[in-house]
This record gives sequence, structure tokens and C-alpha cells, in this order.
Amino acid sequence: MKKSIVIVVFVAILIFLGLLAISFLSVEKVPILNVQAEVTVTDDKPAIEIVQLDREYVNPLQSPRGGPDAGFPGVDALAIINNSKMSYWPAKDYHGNGTYDLVIGFHLDALPKEGDMVKVVVKVVNARGRTLATAIEVMLWE
Repeated sequence: MKKSIVIVVFVAILIFLGLLAISFLSVEKVPILNVQAEVTVTDDKPAIEIVQLDREYVNPLQSPRGGPDAGFPGVDALAIINNSKMSYWPAKDYHGNGTYDLVIGFHLDALPKEGDMVKVVVKVVNARGRTLATAIEVMLWE
């Protein structure tokens, strides 16, 4: 009796895990932007350039959400879709010269679609949040 109950429970768990796995695999992927920005400092004045901007599609659970984890001073990024919708706002602690990798995630109600104009803005901000340098790149979402 106990053995048959264990087998039934085990089979039920396997079926549940299978259905859960299928639901995760069939979830529609969402876009993210991988941004690589290069900061160079000359005479204590930073300059920033977007050196790489890649679009990628990931499972919604892997998409970054929320505001920045870093404080000030920092390097932050933002995507603006059709001059009306904004992405989440990733940031990294600013440490001077170097390469900063930022991943931009989007709100589910503000996902870029084919043909949308997406403006990516990357900034270096000081301890008070004042902008010291800005780089902007505009792309057509394809």
C-alpha cells in the first residue's frame, strides 16, 4: 500500500515538473540591450563613448528589472522608445577610465517593436547626480 502511494506521488511530481518545464520553454522571449561604454578621463573631465550596442532576446526571468544597484558617482544607461516609453535604468559604480558593461531591460508594457526608434543614453554622473558626460546612440529596432 505504502509503495503504491509513493509511486503515485512520484509520478505526479514528475508530471508537474514536466508541465512546469514546458511552460518555461514556451514563454516568449523579451528583448534586452547589452551596452558597452568606454570612459576616458582627461584633465579630470570624463568623456564617454558607446562602443558596442547589441540586441538580445532572453527569458523574461533573465531580463533585468528595477532601478540601479550602484550609487553615485556612476555610469548609467537608459533606452527611450519612440520618445515616449523608457526602459529600466541600469548603473555601475564609476571608477574613472575603463569599459563599463550595462544591460538594459524593458518594462513589459514598453517593449520595443520592429520599426521603433530606440535612443540609448549613457551618462557619467558625479556624487551629486550631476551629469559629467553623455553619449547617445539612436537605432532602428529591427
